Amino acid sequence: MRVSTYQFYNMNTNNLTNLQSSTNKVLQQLSSGKQVNTAADDPVANIAIENLKQQSAMLGQYEANINLANNRLKQEEPHLSSYETLVMSIRDTMLEANDGSLSADSRKVHADDLKSQFDALVALANSQDESGNYIFSGTASNTKPFVDAGGTVNYAGNSGQRTAMVSDGIEVITNDPGDEVFMGVRIAAGDYQADYANATMDGKFFVEKAEIVDPTQNPQSDYRFNFVDDGAGNVAYEITDSTGTLRTPVPVAFDPTQPIAIDGIEFTFSGEPKIGDELVLNEQKTSDPFTIINRTIELLENESGLSANQVQAEYGQLLGDLTEVFNHATGVRAEVGNRMKSLDTYEAQHSDMKLVSESVKSSLEDLDYASAISEFERQNLAMNALTETFGKVSGVSLFDYI
Repeated sequence: MRVSTYQFYNMNTNNLTNLQSSTNKVLQQLSSGKQVNTAADDPVANIAIENLKQQSAMLGQYEANINLANNRLKQEEPHLSSYETLVMSIRDTMLEANDGSLSADSRKVHADDLKSQFDALVALANSQDESGNYIFSGTASNTKPFVDAGGTVNYAGNSGQRTAMVSDGIEVITNDPGDEVFMGVRIAAGDYQADYANATMDGKFFVEKAEIVDPTQNPQSDYRFNFVDDGAGNVAYEITDSTGTLRTPVPVAFDPTQPIAIDGIEFTFSGEPKIGDELVLNEQKTSDPFTIINRTIELLENESGLSANQVQAEYGQLLGDLTEVFNHATGVRAEVGNRMKSLDTYEAQHSDMKLVSESVKSSLEDLDYASAISEFERQNLAMNALTETFGKVSGVSLFDYI
């Protein structure tokens, strides 16, 4: 077979170019430490690597969100703990003050103590983080949430809650607005509050529960209970609703062991009302610690003291409502704790997933240095041999053999 000079040179040039390209590829792999540097190196592996990189980036964003959420909840949780402690301290003060043997001056001392605790509670509700943002103002973080207007505390924040995406389709709430934490606490009785301040109470009795059990029966806004003589000298009751309609055509015998049912509401009384006693219950589902404390201070500062049946009943009602405030605060704090625990769980899951993802990605793209160096040496040897052979052959001429 005859080989032209052009073919000889072209074939050797192509071989050198291919060897140089292969050598350069191995050098690039050795310098980067990756066996897949471009899609051309391994199209299938490159797609898998890119998907794994996107997954790692997404997990990294979730971890950043978890860190932010944890920081916000960790700022809130200590204040909720302080709130619980302060409410218990207020309750202890109220219990200490509920002593019939105390003088007016002693009651005033307790009232002053409650005033200090009231101020501490307002300050706590207006707590700020290290950036000056109000913790309990909802999403209106620049607005002071609680404003004390002469003893009446109003909420000026909003009910907004921030969330953080911590996993696929999963969001965690990162703050609790002040109206949820401090305001709108369910009263101890349930749905109706007794107006003891304007009651007639020669007997000692108390409304334990006043709950709507069937809202479809159209409960009225208030009910008046009149305790009357049943005609035989026994205590009975009559009920008048908010429209002024007498709902008991004949007096009903009073039995403290049985709830009184009307319009889907159950009223449970304890104690022994006397004939002539009268009490109104108004629909009221919630209260707040500020209102409770202020009313307690008013009762303690009253010169008549706490001995009257009406005052004792109202004081007991205030204590019961404050207990509900504590239970509510404990519930909010427990919810924050649950969120923080869930964040720890998601963080651990993401950490495990990242380890698996990095391991798979490493197996796809990381270079086997021993194999790569061997391949580089082989290609380098081949290129040197080709270059040397080409140099010798290209120098041979027909004239050398004439």
